[in-house]
Amino acid sequence: MRKKVPMQTLLVVITTGKEAFPRVNSLLHMTQILAEQPETAVELLLLGPGVELLRANQKSTPMIADALDRLREAEVDIVACQVSLEAYGVALDQMLPARLVKGAVEIRQCLGQGATVLSF
Repeated sequence: MRKKVPMQTLLVVITTGKEAFPRVNSLLHMTQILAEQPETAVELLLLGPGVELLRANQKSTPMIADALDRLREAEVDIVACQVSLEAYGVALDQMLPARLVKGAVEIRQCLGQGATVLSF
């Protein structure tokens, strides 16, 4: 009889912005691989400069949008900090889709539910 593996929840927090696109690209790829693991739920939180990745009017937008679409297909919950969006001037009508949260509150809730937090 196979032992049932408990569901593991991961919160991946990206605070790196568009200035480090190669690193961000690697982090998005890593998040997808994590989400494809059995019994793993993944949430991606864009916080601080990380919210700049959601700007729909930048040169890297097509690559970022494609990566986020792949994450959604892997059932990753993509969320963005409302406070960071305001601080970095990312207008809601000019951003890629994401669920809006208050970053610190979201981290606290995830920790309270036993999630492992990975911050980059």
